[in-house]
Amino acid sequence: MYSRSMTNPPKNIVQKGKAKFGTFSPVPGRLDIRGIQAPFAGIPIPSFITNIRIKSRLEYVFSVGNYIGLAEFFDDKVFGLADIIFWNRETGKKFYYHTFMSARRRFVPVKTDKAACSSFRRSRYIRIAWNRPRNRISLVFNMHETALFPPVTGYLFSSFSNSQLQEFVSVTPAPITSRCSATWIMNMTSRGAITIKNWKTQPALYMQDTNSLSCMILNRMYYKFHTRSKMAYGIGIADSRKIIFRFINTTADSIDADHYNDNMLTIDGTTTLIPPVCITHSFGIDKKWIIQDTESMVDLEFSPISINQRNLSIAFVRTAYSTVYGLFNGVLLSESGEKILLKDFPGIVRNNMLRL
Repeated sequence: MYSRSMTNPPKNIVQKGKAKFGTFSPVPGRLDIRGIQAPFAGIPIPSFITNIRIKSRLEYVFSVGNYIGLAEFFDDKVFGLADIIFWNRETGKKFYYHTFMSARRRFVPVKTDKAACSSFRRSRYIRIAWNRPRNRISLVFNMHETALFPPVTGYLFSSFSNSQLQEFVSVTPAPITSRCSATWIMNMTSRGAITIKNWKTQPALYMQDTNSLSCMILNRMYYKFHTRSKMAYGIGIADSRKIIFRFINTTADSIDADHYNDNMLTIDGTTTLIPPVCITHSFGIDKKWIIQDTESMVDLEFSPISINQRNLSIAFVRTAYSTVYGLFNGVLLSESGEKILLKDFPGIVRNNMLRL
């Protein structure tokens, strides 16, 4: 059976120009990877230049009543992007909102103790925040109507004292030890609500859930000029068990992915670290996806229901990504050997490309 242990965190992720690799719990106070020596081809470029190649992504995946979705911030140093997308699981109807943020010193924070990330436009307000001293984790959003989608508001709140909360930090080579990727993951139960306001022919709808599920992911990485990634998120209830999983493979995955990766499965507040996975969609993103690992702990099929695609070009930056809602079917195996059968389990997969 595959195993990857969690150890105590270092005081700093980067020490004397080198990253400390591993999976850590509790989490360090800062998710800061600046200062790696010669991260690109061994060329001794000053760190104030190579630090610009660090990009950050903050995601909040949620399941509230009949709705499943995610909010995301992308920090390119020069500009920022913010999106929120969710689906009605009963009808498959999509709600999608996005915004562009002009230059700031930093969009996505590095502190794991107390911080917030926000989009301040009045028509596109999104805020993800956490505060350990006040025992609070939250997502709040207020989106004005568009030509295609109605105005919506929503919130999710959780706490660090939540009995279901699991958190850890994974620091991996990206893909070699001269560069690194650091990912902070929190899985938890939440209380939340989504309000879809009256709009055109659609009546107002209020959905509240005191037992919703959430997963927050913060990643910082030294990006290559061309990066591709595939991700699979599952979040919901199966056989009265609270299940959250996140699997990812990218062009920046560690060469030694057996020891260093970000894959995880949480069942009722107990986390299993998962080996490397392969995510494929050989016949197109709108056809069946296959997600499998090397240790027979993950064997899933994903059937798409609704697809959202977006391409964006800003100066020298080009992004293209697809976010797909659908259903998982298959088997997961926990570290203890428990077999979890998934049948029509709700989830989201993503196919991303970033060229800098």
